Amino acid sequence: MSDLKDCVGMHLLRATVLVLTATLTCACGPKDQPVRDTPTAAASSTSPSAPPSTPATAEAGYVSEGMVGFYIANPFKIKIRAIERHAKLTVLRMDIMTTATTNTAGDFGYGTMPTSFARFRLFDPIDRKVYFTLRENDHNGDAFGTRHRKSAFDYPDDFVPGVRYPVEVYFPPLPAAARTMSIVPDMPMGPMTGIPVTDGGAEPTARERSSPELPKTGDTFQWPIVVPDGEIWSAVSDVNELVETPVKTTTQAGDTETIGLRTDVLFAFDKARLSTKAAAVLDDVVEETRRRADPAKPPITITGHTDDKGADDYNQTLSVERAEAVQKYLAARLGSDYQYRPDGKGESEPIAKNQKQDGSDNPAGRARNRRVEISYSIKRQSPDVATVTSPSPGQVRGSTGAAAPFRADPGARVAGFTWSFHSQPDKLKVDVLPLYRDGAYVVASFDITKTNDGTFVPFPVPFSGWDHEFSAGSDFGAFILVDPVTKARYHPLKMYTEFVENYVPALDAGETSRAYVYYPAPPDDRTSITLEVANGGVYPAVPIER
Repeated sequence: MSDLKDCVGMHLLRATVLVLTATLTCACGPKDQPVRDTPTAAASSTSPSAPPSTPATAEAGYVSEGMVGFYIANPFKIKIRAIERHAKLTVLRMDIMTTATTNTAGDFGYGTMPTSFARFRLFDPIDRKVYFTLRENDHNGDAFGTRHRKSAFDYPDDFVPGVRYPVEVYFPPLPAAARTMSIVPDMPMGPMTGIPVTDGGAEPTARERSSPELPKTGDTFQWPIVVPDGEIWSAVSDVNELVETPVKTTTQAGDTETIGLRTDVLFAFDKARLSTKAAAVLDDVVEETRRRADPAKPPITITGHTDDKGADDYNQTLSVERAEAVQKYLAARLGSDYQYRPDGKGESEPIAKNQKQDGSDNPAGRARNRRVEISYSIKRQSPDVATVTSPSPGQVRGSTGAAAPFRADPGARVAGFTWSFHSQPDKLKVDVLPLYRDGAYVVASFDITKTNDGTFVPFPVPFSGWDHEFSAGSDFGAFILVDPVTKARYHPLKMYTEFVENYVPALDAGETSRAYVYYPAPPDDRTSITLEVANGGVYPAVPIER
């Protein structure tokens, strides 16, 4: 794998290892959690442009096709055989075949000589956690399991057309409540949702390579399997989300949700008494807090913030007084079932620049910094597959629904545009495919095709780097979902520093790559949403399927 992709794709893991687990004897093991509802079979699509999704069965298999690689992307077919829960680890079993006509590399791992299958990730869209492959020594190590290493050498074997390669990859143990997982590969192919989790099965064992020679078409070939031993790097990441409206932001990090309210809509300038228009905003917050906050996990914290105009001491006092005013309003309407803790940070924790780069005043940044944040622990939600709730007018976040059934393809094109680069002649055609719900999220899918001659090299990444501190690092940060009803803006779903998405590989003229991005789900009754693209494109009524 190229050093470039190692830089782009691995900075998550370099950071995550500092805060996540380091061995199998860690807090990644099974937890006492309520059993979730069993997902139902796939519902028929209601979109006229997308054919009904056919539920997969264990006999038919869960088969996905797509491109694998970064500088050189090659076509592959992956059949998921099982996700097995064991006491100390989880086993993902697959059959992998190249669909190319010649021997081809498969960059399923990280590093300059990728010989493992580290790029597979498991995502629980209900419990909101991403599981990474177990690795040798540290995050830079090879993933345990199958390694397609040449016999007696330390560089990778090619995949031979027509050969079936059984592959095992190991992950941290899953909680007992997990019934299904979505496979979200860090590769240019779509996610594989709704894969059942089974208990037991054969314990992983080390195995030797089938033969020192390359296999022939029609063979089943087993590369060596390395079981976890010694120093084991193990990581499970919570996911963070951001939803913005003109008057508030909603962020979620793990099981903590924070509602940020612009103080300009709550208070008059330099005052700590709630304005007459504050009631409508706070009543929506009361409704959302009652629906989502867990009173068994106190407290609800209310924190005031200011911009940097004025003296530090004055801003600190004002921030506390504003937090206390909001706390009194919430307590009067939510009642004694909840505990509250008001606090103030003054100007010490800005979320935007108070000045522009040239040193001049930045009114927009100051307005974002003047805020009151309400944080609470979220109630654990079981997916309700039988009912759809009607959201309140101010509600912007959907509930936790059932995990999506497996679908080999999200459906036919519903919108599209051409993306050009100011400094390059490359042009990419982007076909927008229907969205679908997966647990607490929606999955957006795009087919990206190189339309002109030559090879497109994704450096810089074509859809990243847009000016928002939360999603600038996303490979698809240029794509924001917007609810036309509430004006809420949904940003790509974030792990620690990276996102639940894949990437655009190098493409030759005419080649197409499947891209996907997870977003927070809008209210349950939304059947479509607007896609807003950073270059000015607006594409309304993109269907959201269940």
